Amino acid sequence: MKKFFEQLRIGFLDTCFIWREEYTHVFRDYGVILFFFALPLVYPIVYALIYNTELVRNTPMVVVDDCRTPLSRKLARDMDASPNAKIISYCANIDEAKDMMHSRECYGILFIPKDFSRKVMRGEQSPVIFYADMSMMLNYKGFLITITDVTTKIGGELQSMALGGESNRQKEVTMNPIPSSSITLYNPEGGYGSFLIPAVLVLILQQSIVLGIGMLAGGIYEKRRLRFYYSEGRNPSNSILHIILGKSICYYSLYILSTIYILRIVPWMFSFPQIAPQWEIYTFMAPYLFSSILFAMTLSVFCRERETTFIIFVFTSLLFLFISGITWPMYAMPPAFRFIGWFIPSTWGVDGYIHLNTMGSTIKDVWNDYLCLWGLTGFYLLTTYLTYFYQFKKDKERGLRGKMQSAAAEEEEEEEINKSTGN
Repeated sequence: MKKFFEQLRIGFLDTCFIWREEYTHVFRDYGVILFFFALPLVYPIVYALIYNTELVRNTPMVVVDDCRTPLSRKLARDMDASPNAKIISYCANIDEAKDMMHSRECYGILFIPKDFSRKVMRGEQSPVIFYADMSMMLNYKGFLITITDVTTKIGGELQSMALGGESNRQKEVTMNPIPSSSITLYNPEGGYGSFLIPAVLVLILQQSIVLGIGMLAGGIYEKRRLRFYYSEGRNPSNSILHIILGKSICYYSLYILSTIYILRIVPWMFSFPQIAPQWEIYTFMAPYLFSSILFAMTLSVFCRERETTFIIFVFTSLLFLFISGITWPMYAMPPAFRFIGWFIPSTWGVDGYIHLNTMGSTIKDVWNDYLCLWGLTGFYLLTTYLTYFYQFKKDKERGLRGKMQSAAAEEEEEEEINKSTGN
């Protein structure tokens, strides 16, 4: 029993030593400071400012009116009066309108045929043609909603005129026998920022952790510094667990303030949805941070140089956003991408955070996401252990002996080696 408590005491001291020394390495590395602190500080503000207007309004469009009647002019005026579209020009023909679209002066063309009013007065269908630039779906969506509403309104007015002597109430019931209204749940404005930014904020936390830890790991591999984290002759299994715990606690403690800033202060600054109690959000984020940290420590095995982090991990931000299910439904993805998404912390983190923060769910409602994050924490704890076990083995093959010591002692030893080699 005495031996057990002695090993426990040594393990605790080793973990605290690694925790303290990892702080030293983080704050001496300007690149890591950039990823750990500057990126979470600046990126949320940049994204939130871009999408802060929430909706795209007054998208430029042009009109080609070959009919030139009061009815065709009313159609154009009603389009211009809507919040989504703004007529900037009346073109003489369709070719002139196409030239304006090709030069990006407008993003939509309303073409009213010559026989538009004549067909309407005969009681026939008279289609109008709308060309939209499909390079941006937000513009297309606004145009589609507007032209649907305007044509439906004008059709109702024409039908009302044709009913003759009936009362206004009878006309209203005849034109709209089943009244309906559309309410967007959890996002009444239909704003793009309220829809996208909460997911991006969660993803920023993960990517910041992955890039920072990857850069630290690249520096350790370059300078063969892993041997300074353990002592020769001790049980390798215990040493690996001490390293994992010490590093994880260090990174987690560094991200507590970043998490509060990103998930509380930024949404408050830009009036994004904040429904759930903060304690529930932070409770949910605990396994998310731990799983992201261990996920990054597992991936660090691929970082052979500090710069490798940029090549391997930067491009994954877009991929992780897509497979989180926020921009495209999960059930519509190929099975391979769904399978990959199960092993990415942001997939469960985004889903749970959106339900909590935007949809008003409780921690019990996102229990599946919560347990999956703890499951990933356990899974990546195992993979991180195997990663360090492999690196210990490589150190032994290179003849490097474990020699746990402080960062200052590491620097002194490196200087002596450089002097002896003439570097």
